[in-house]
Amino acid sequence: MRAKRISIYNMVVSVVLIAPLIVAVVVAFNPGEYMLFPPDGFSFVWFAAVLGNEAFMSSLLFSVQVALIVMVLGLAIGVPAAVALVRNRGTALTMTRFAVLGPLVVPEILLALGMLILFTSGLGIGGGLLPMVLGHTIIALPLSVQVLAAGLAQIDAALESAAWTLGASRTRAFLTVTLPQALPAILGSAVFTFIVSFDNINISLFLAKPGEVTLPIQMYEYLGFRADPTVAAMSAMLVGLGLIAFIIASRLGAVKHIDRVGGM
Repeated sequence: MRAKRISIYNMVVSVVLIAPLIVAVVVAFNPGEYMLFPPDGFSFVWFAAVLGNEAFMSSLLFSVQVALIVMVLGLAIGVPAAVALVRNRGTALTMTRFAVLGPLVVPEILLALGMLILFTSGLGIGGGLLPMVLGHTIIALPLSVQVLAAGLAQIDAALESAAWTLGASRTRAFLTVTLPQALPAILGSAVFTFIVSFDNINISLFLAKPGEVTLPIQMYEYLGFRADPTVAAMSAMLVGLGLIAFIIASRLGAVKHIDRVGGM
């Protein structure tokens, strides 16, 4: 009986989460000039409008650029931090956990405001690519580290110790023994970090500058002046790309490490 209740609960939650995506995708095929559900026809005209919209394509490329840089930085910082979380004890563990997971307890809007003041008044560099990359890295790093730590926790540390006894240095043992086993977790972390950066709007809204805005901001501003299904078509394309990325990550074993984050 309890299992049945849990199944019903999971089904209800899934419907609530998936229903808005389905509505957005269906609306994208409406041939009319307004977003209607259910649509009064079927057409790809708004998908063509997205591909022909220079502002959308420019912001899409900028979002991808920012997200890729954040993904690389997240892994470069996240892997050592995850190793420290999994293998250290005492003060080192506490300090690492505080430094990495601290941004989770601070409201994102306050982080955005603080970074805006720091970059404009403190450092004098204003907004743009560099401040946005740093801001996105700060908010994506906690989730990235948790995914990496969940993967590293599943690896037997005795294998690396055995490599040490056979003459391998600590660095070589990590690179040749531990790192290959951690590749699925690294891939999961990379996907997670990319998505967090790509979808972010709070940090991006504060740190953007004219000519360098991310796709979520561009879509939001577009809806303020027009009500046609162009944004729905863009959303449908992003949903499709997200599904493809999820399937690839699942095939490579990365999703299971994301699932373990909740149990840490």
